Amino acid sequence: MSERVIDKKKTASFFEIAATFFRIGLVSFSLAALGEAKKWLVKEKKWFTDEEYLQGVGFSQILPGAPAVSLMTYLGYHLRGFWGAAFATTAYLVPAFLFMLIGTYLYAEYHHLTLVSNLFKGLGALVVGLVINTVLNLWKSGVNSKQNWILAIGGFLLIYWLQLSIYWIILIAMLFSIVFMLASRRSEWWAIRMAGLNSDKHELPKNPQPIDWRKYSVAVGLTVLVVIVNIFLITTSTTFFDLGTTFMELGGLIFGSGYAMLPFIQGEAVDTHKWISINQFTAALALSLVTPGPLTKIATFIGYKAAGLPGALIATINIYLPTFCIINLTADLYRRAGQVTSIRLVVRGVVAAFIGTLWAVVIRLGSDILVDIPTWIMAIGAIIIQRYTKIDTLWLVVIGAIVSMVLFSLV
Repeated sequence: MSERVIDKKKTASFFEIAATFFRIGLVSFSLAALGEAKKWLVKEKKWFTDEEYLQGVGFSQILPGAPAVSLMTYLGYHLRGFWGAAFATTAYLVPAFLFMLIGTYLYAEYHHLTLVSNLFKGLGALVVGLVINTVLNLWKSGVNSKQNWILAIGGFLLIYWLQLSIYWIILIAMLFSIVFMLASRRSEWWAIRMAGLNSDKHELPKNPQPIDWRKYSVAVGLTVLVVIVNIFLITTSTTFFDLGTTFMELGGLIFGSGYAMLPFIQGEAVDTHKWISINQFTAALALSLVTPGPLTKIATFIGYKAAGLPGALIATINIYLPTFCIINLTADLYRRAGQVTSIRLVVRGVVAAFIGTLWAVVIRLGSDILVDIPTWIMAIGAIIIQRYTKIDTLWLVVIGAIVSMVLFSLV
């Protein structure tokens, strides 16, 4: 299986990478991107194993910015280096960018129409169903031992009841993972000694795959070039500079997913720079929830309001640029560390804790969106159809949009 995956990685063309990640971005709402990416990259394309994919999920959680975008960048990098990361990230974000622009126009011009209001309401409920399915699928593959169950439940309790930041949760999960690993190894060592066996024969050493320093050097050089070009572009006007530096700081310094970034984005866009009003920010958040892509694409709306299409591009690029650069500089080092058995076990524990925290997101989304019987019908219907039929997510969204306009017009 592993040889097959490696061969496919080597033959993945840039066009195939772009087409696949575009498809993922087209039908991925919020955290549902994690499930859609696994479906296409692990099951369909077989570019990654479950283990490799979950290592990417773990890495995306310790980086600033939007975890889903970080994951796409990381996976693209391991397919074809810097250019793989660039094609994967861009292709994944293009649908989100375009839908947000279209949604901004429609909401501004026609949000008072009942038909459009019903569409947004129904799609929001559909998103909740897709996110629940994503968490269930991740739980099945990432929470598969007693230790990971403990970490997953602990992660949920820490973020939902104690409201700790994601970094406290990661730190606690790492410490508990190390304790579980050491206890397990001690128990295994005693079992081997009691059986009179040589413990060395029962070790499964794994030599980490060496870093391709040529690929790494190219990635570093191109990353520096991208930063220089971006700085040149945002210095062409005061508005561009304010947009670029503000969203670069937000994307590079705020940890804990798009939800953690929202208060800071609101503070900068509404209070400090006054690019939009609080009512427009609320509308932008609603659009971010019911259109494909990460929640942080709210930057597109804000950039467009501040400086038109160029402003939308600058805000969108700069909120994701910091993690794009970080991944190109560190992904090889992380992958090599992840091949060491002890580190791999700790990463699994951190991923399990993260999966547990996703239920807090589900509860938050559900309480805001599932407010009546029709919205519950939409969410439950999405769960059932996606889990028990072979209908593609793209068609599920299209059908859901039609059903939304019909269903909510009857109530």
